[in-house]
Amino acid sequence: MGKIREFDRCIYCFEKKENKNLSCPVCGYADGMVSLPVWWLTPGTILKGRYMIGKDLEESEEKLVYLGWDMRNECKVEITEYFPKKYVTRDITCSENVSCIPGKELQLEEGRQAYFEKAKTFFQCVVRVEEIKMDFFLRNNTCYYVREKSVRVSNL
Repeated sequence: MGKIREFDRCIYCFEKKENKNLSCPVCGYADGMVSLPVWWLTPGTILKGRYMIGKDLEESEEKLVYLGWDMRNECKVEITEYFPKKYVTRDITCSENVSCIPGKELQLEEGRQAYFEKAKTFFQCVVRVEEIKMDFFLRNNTCYYVREKSVRVSNL
């Protein structure tokens, strides 16, 4: 079995970091330093055994967007989480799972499926044209799509 390489980057901005015990020289982040609302995933959270959550980038009524790190390809990515605030909640101190507001289960499921299919269709078209790396998957009772950080798509 091969030795697992130690992670030598800041888990907030993913820039190289010489000493893991010190604050990041680029963004100033120190473990536990950032205070986020309890519905945001915590920096360092791993999704799908591959993507590490970093800093928060954007929040809207329908989604949360994170800076992320693709541990397989060793590159920055942008991770978008379907998070319709009128249907869901989450308390990260208890679970990474999204919880549906009682009585909104059907709306959440329909919205999640529509969002997932829209991302899947859109990215299948974009990948053919621009050959970008992307991924989409269901986890934590919601869906995610991931794309290379250099690619910015605002219509999803």
